[in-house]
Amino acid sequence: MPKVGEDTIIRSISKNVGGSAANTAIALAYLGVPTKFYGKIGRDRDGDMVISQMQSVGVDASGVQYGEITGFTITMIDQFSERTMFSFRGASSSALSIDTKLVESIKSSRMLLTSGYQLLYPEQAGVVLSIVERVKAEGNLVALDPSPLIGDVPAEIRVKMLGLTDLLLPNLRELAILTGEEDPSAALEKASVLSKCVAVKLGPKGSWMTIRAGFELVDGQKVSENLSFQAAAQAVDTTGAGDSFNAGFLASFLRNEAPPNWLKSGNDLAGEVVQHRGAVSMFCSPSQTSNT
Repeated sequence: MPKVGEDTIIRSISKNVGGSAANTAIALAYLGVPTKFYGKIGRDRDGDMVISQMQSVGVDASGVQYGEITGFTITMIDQFSERTMFSFRGASSSALSIDTKLVESIKSSRMLLTSGYQLLYPEQAGVVLSIVERVKAEGNLVALDPSPLIGDVPAEIRVKMLGLTDLLLPNLRELAILTGEEDPSAALEKASVLSKCVAVKLGPKGSWMTIRAGFELVDGQKVSENLSFQAAAQAVDTTGAGDSFNAGFLASFLRNEAPPNWLKSGNDLAGEVVQHRGAVSMFCSPSQTSNT
């Protein structure tokens, strides 16, 4: 990053669809999992790109709703393949409308995945919690990626959401925020109190998971005892690694594979994605790319 008043050359650029839930939806569709996306975009060129790229890999984008201009994130990747992000949420900062399409999707979908970003604003959080409660009432499952800003979510909303979450998918930093434990070992020890199934993304160290007795599998069967698993990781750009882990993990879970495979599938897909620039460029071609 340049200091104030300095300049740094950008060596290459690409423009692609992104966003935590969108990245995971695209990767899930790529893996053959029937996926429908709900979110807000603008009626503009970037919004058109969102719809086009989602549809190109088979995401059902008919649930997309419209607001002000499409939000965006400027992501800068350094020489160590690490990222720095500046985000403008735009239309995505306003709450979804619970319309007939959404209600029908709640009834027909085995799992809802949402992001902690959707809990930051009171109106948006209220709608998300209402949707999650409807999902649970239908006997279906809820997965949550907490997001790096989960610490900014009001405590009462965070506690309520965690109480409704079946699968929690944090990275180690997000787990530290949720448990109040900075020490990684202490945070992992407390993970099981947060949700029935917690899969923690450990970056180059792979992933770790704890499952509480009574956790419901996709076929309705319940785990009979407390379990824990760890999987080693197998980069060009870490953007989207966590979201692709979510997709691989959830795809394996929804196929009713054995729990160790959930972690392996997540690690394997994340390992592939980080060899490409951009969160979803492996699944759908960037609309704009330039190299110097």
